[in-house]
Amino acid sequence: MNLKNFIGGLFFIFYLALLGYLYIGIGQGKTYPAKPISIIVHSKPGSAIDYMARKVAEIARNYSDVAFVVENRSGTQGLVAMQHVLDLKADGYTLLGVTKSFLSTVMVNKSKVGLGDFQFIANMVLDPEALISNKARNFSLLSDIIEDSKGEKQQVWIGPGTGSRDHLMALVTSETLGIDVKWIDYKSGPQSILAMLRDEAAVYVGNPADTKGKSNLDIVSIASDKRLESLPDVPTFKEQGYNLDESMWRGFAFKKGVPEEAVEYVTKVLQKVVNDPEWKNYCDDTYVFSNFEKQGEFTARIIQEVDETNYYLNKAGLLVSYQKESVIHIILVLVIIAIIVLLLLLAFNKFKISNINYDQYIAGSIITISLFFYYQTVLFEIPSTLNVTSPALIPRIWITILVLISILLIFKSKAKNINRVHYSPKMVLIIILYLIIYLVAMQWVGYYFTTPIFILSTMYLLKYRKIAYMTINAFGFVLFSYFIFNQLLNIDLPLGWLFI
Repeated sequence: MNLKNFIGGLFFIFYLALLGYLYIGIGQGKTYPAKPISIIVHSKPGSAIDYMARKVAEIARNYSDVAFVVENRSGTQGLVAMQHVLDLKADGYTLLGVTKSFLSTVMVNKSKVGLGDFQFIANMVLDPEALISNKARNFSLLSDIIEDSKGEKQQVWIGPGTGSRDHLMALVTSETLGIDVKWIDYKSGPQSILAMLRDEAAVYVGNPADTKGKSNLDIVSIASDKRLESLPDVPTFKEQGYNLDESMWRGFAFKKGVPEEAVEYVTKVLQKVVNDPEWKNYCDDTYVFSNFEKQGEFTARIIQEVDETNYYLNKAGLLVSYQKESVIHIILVLVIIAIIVLLLLLAFNKFKISNINYDQYIAGSIITISLFFYYQTVLFEIPSTLNVTSPALIPRIWITILVLISILLIFKSKAKNINRVHYSPKMVLIIILYLIIYLVAMQWVGYYFTTPIFILSTMYLLKYRKIAYMTINAFGFVLFSYFIFNQLLNIDLPLGWLFI
């Protein structure tokens, strides 16, 4: 056996061992936990949920056999983090940091991710909503805010996000206090706080910790059953005659279907964390209530709050369809666009189909797809209650760039008379089809099965038939990918929906 065949066989054996490790658990041991547990956080480092998760990971070192490691995956108000967890195996090694804002995220975005996809195993804290004002307003009680509202047509309240928990709190509170409120979305907490420091609004709806280190801001009231020990002078809504209890909870969830031993183990560790003196210091420092709830109690809380969230999102006009129905069937639109582009290409080439070269076919295809997507952006519909940039803006910019570049390619291809050069459009189209099948199949059966098949079949199609080198390239690439992504970057490549 020569060296290249030996190396190819070795790579194949290592590849089989990797499959056994990933899909069957060979070499991972039977005792849970056998490796670090990841905590996926949906926001950037420094946010409230990120800080809580890192504090949990820090304290958990005293009570867990393995480390808890925080990983940030921001985007789409939590959907990126949620989908990432759902894409992984339900083996108990990936926790999702969850907040009450996820209720609104799932309802408003209407994605395929649902709350029922998760096991909510433990709530850790309650962060009471608060009404905050600039000291220049001299608001010390809720009655001062109510009195001030009588002198304005609409009292301006601000906060981060339309449809956010703070926005819903504003809706609940204004209804409870009988105030006609104009909500202005400042997109983020820091921007909202800067606006309050400039006294641009009567009330900022946020959380007590938002005022930390800002002597110009006052907390008028918090929406909780009792006062915070760390803020003993701040009254509650109930003390002022309004039965309003609204807090942002933060806790943890697993993907549904994890082994019971994983749920029990992590729950015990989290319970020990909240009993640690360092946890109390953290709660006092961040102005939150420690509120540990196990799976049953936590899940019951979420079910109860879903109806309330649904009511106020409807009231805000946020639970609507964001896309109008197409007058023409969407597939028919694609066919019509393709026919029009083909006719234009024929006209450009004096109605001789043989004059249409390979580059023009590719450019025409790109133009067809771009115009098809442009048509879909025309169907986007934004509720009048939302003061946001149209989601069609960025897609249209990219579509315009692609169309212009493709038109330029068509003119250049004719100028260079590329048709004289031998091309194999059929081969390119087959490879593109292979790539599409590969990307779709990867979601179902995973990266580790589909990638070597795609590489081997593509090399074979391109008439490269040296088995040893094909084996080294295909299986070596997969082993290399695992080492780089899983081991060095801590990024899990998809295992496939059929296996998770």
